[in-house]
Amino acid sequence: MADSARMLGYSAGNLSADLMFVGEAPGRLGADQTHIPFHGDTSGQNFEDLISFAGIDRADIYVTNGVLCNPRDEKGNNSTPLPSEIANCSGYLRRQVELVQPKIVVSLGATALKALSMVQPHGLSLKEHVRTAQSWLGRMLIPLYHPGQRAMIHRSHANQRSDYQFVAETLKNLTAPRSRTGGATRQDLLAACRFMVERRSEVSYFELHKLAYLAEYVHVKRTGKRLTGAFFIRQKDGPYCVDLHIQRLKKADADFVVTSDGGRLMIRLSKSRAGTLFDDRSDVPESARQTLEEVVSRYRYPSDADLKRAVYLTAPMRMMLRKEKHDGTNLYNAPIDFLAA
Repeated sequence: MADSARMLGYSAGNLSADLMFVGEAPGRLGADQTHIPFHGDTSGQNFEDLISFAGIDRADIYVTNGVLCNPRDEKGNNSTPLPSEIANCSGYLRRQVELVQPKIVVSLGATALKALSMVQPHGLSLKEHVRTAQSWLGRMLIPLYHPGQRAMIHRSHANQRSDYQFVAETLKNLTAPRSRTGGATRQDLLAACRFMVERRSEVSYFELHKLAYLAEYVHVKRTGKRLTGAFFIRQKDGPYCVDLHIQRLKKADADFVVTSDGGRLMIRLSKSRAGTLFDDRSDVPESARQTLEEVVSRYRYPSDADLKRAVYLTAPMRMMLRKEKHDGTNLYNAPIDFLAA
C-alpha cells in the first residue's frame, strides 16, 4: 500500500459527530483519488444517496475505514484487506472512536465489522445482526451491508434504504430530549380499539395499529368521512397510529391489559366494555359500528406479513409508494391522508 493515499484527515467529517460510519478501505476510484471517504466512486455515490434518503447530513457525521489505505491485487484492482492489514490499522480505528466519541458506530460490510472486533470483541455477524443496535465499547454498534454494487446482490437497495432509516431513527431516539408521553389516547379511537379487541379477544400491538388504520380506510370508503381524528403516519412496517403509543393507551384505560409473548406485545381487555361504549354514546353513529364489524371479520390473517401486505395494497399506502418511486422522496413518518387517497 506504499503508493496509496492515507485516508485520515479533516475530510472524514465532524469530530464531534454522534454518528460514525466505518467502511472497509478507500476505493481505487474513490477515496484513493478524492481523499474523501466514500466519495467519487459507485460505493460513494450509493452511500451519499442512502444517507440523503434517511435525512442524515454528511456535515454531521464522521466517516472512516477499517483500513486507511487502498489495498490492490496484482492487477491493480481493489482487493479485500488481509487480516494482518486490518490488525495494522486497528490502533488508528480505536483512537478515532476515542477522539470522536460517537453515540453510534455503523459498520459497512463484513470487513468493517471484523475491524471493529479487533478494537473490542463483539461476537456479531453481518448476516445475523444486520440492522440491529448492539451494545459495544460503551456505545451502540449497528452492522449494515457495504453500499457497493456487489453487496446489493445480498441486500437490495430498498432494504438498504430501510437500514439507513433505522440508523437515523435510532440516533434520533438517543439524542432527542426525553419527555413524558403527553395525553391519553383520544376517546373516539379508544372506543374503536375496545370494540375490536373485545371482538378478537386478544390482538398484538402490531395488529392493533394495522386494524385501526384499516378501520379508517374502510370507513372513508363507505362514508367519505373519517372514523376518528387519530393521526397516522407511514413507517417501514406500514401505518403507525401516533395516538396508540403504548403508554398513552394504558394511561387512557386501565382495562387494557398489555403482556409480552416472546417479545411481542399482546393486548386484551380485563372487562368486556367495548360494545357498551358505542351503545351508551349517542354521538357515535351506527355506521361506525358497521365499519368495525366489517374490519374485524374481514382482516383475519395468519401472520403479520399477510396483514402488512393487505395494508400496503390500500389506496393511501399505494399513493405514498408511487410518490416515493416517482419523486424519489422519503415519506417515512409522513402523515397518511385518507381523504386525498
